[in-house]
Amino acid sequence: MARSAVILGLEQAIERIEARPRIRGPVASTGMPDLDALLPGGGLPRGSVVEWLGPSSSGKTAVLRTSLACLRTRGESVAWIDTRHTLYAPDWTDLVPGAGEFWVVRPRTVGEAAWCADLLLRSGAFGAVAFHVADRSGGRRATSEGGIRHGAAVRLQRLAEEAGALFVVLGEAPVAALRLGFRPGRVEPVRGVPFGPFLPRARPVWVRIGKRGGVEVPVLCPLSAPRRTADTRDRKGPE
Repeated sequence: MARSAVILGLEQAIERIEARPRIRGPVASTGMPDLDALLPGGGLPRGSVVEWLGPSSSGKTAVLRTSLACLRTRGESVAWIDTRHTLYAPDWTDLVPGAGEFWVVRPRTVGEAAWCADLLLRSGAFGAVAFHVADRSGGRRATSEGGIRHGAAVRLQRLAEEAGALFVVLGEAPVAALRLGFRPGRVEPVRGVPFGPFLPRARPVWVRIGKRGGVEVPVLCPLSAPRRTADTRDRKGPE
């Protein structure tokens, strides 16, 4: 595959940063203790592929933003490979403060995106890499155009393991060690207490943990209000 302008630019940018010492545990906290307590090992497994699934407005992006923010407050840098070109990066710099860097990479194709993930993980400079390959059905399935091929997924998993990094795929992916599925919280009784979308600083989300027959639990995801100006675009940007 010939190196495109995106690949060349990413290679040059990576050359200008230094990998921080890899003082990283086996798991990464989600920033939500109640969810961490339900995950194997007490957090998201580093060095593995984690599937992050859910339809639009299910809360999956809000939970991932909180998880990435937790890493950045620890000084770890994170990268988001925005294959769909829907992430509005300036909004995220406000919502995800921290000592670590936050990169958004926008490749033109899925093949180019996999190459970008390879470079980011191989550098060892990033505590987490998020790879958005979900199709427009909401991430319930990966299409031939939008999914990661098995060989590429195996290679990226090995690179994540070597770097001790969290590798999250928004959409289905081969060789995934953990699957988290999301749906929006509706007003439902949970142990006799109403649970639903009625709190101003937290977003109720249902999270299913596991690939088959997994448990589904309610989680309150903390929210931060973005700083807006008169000319600020929509949060997700253009489709």
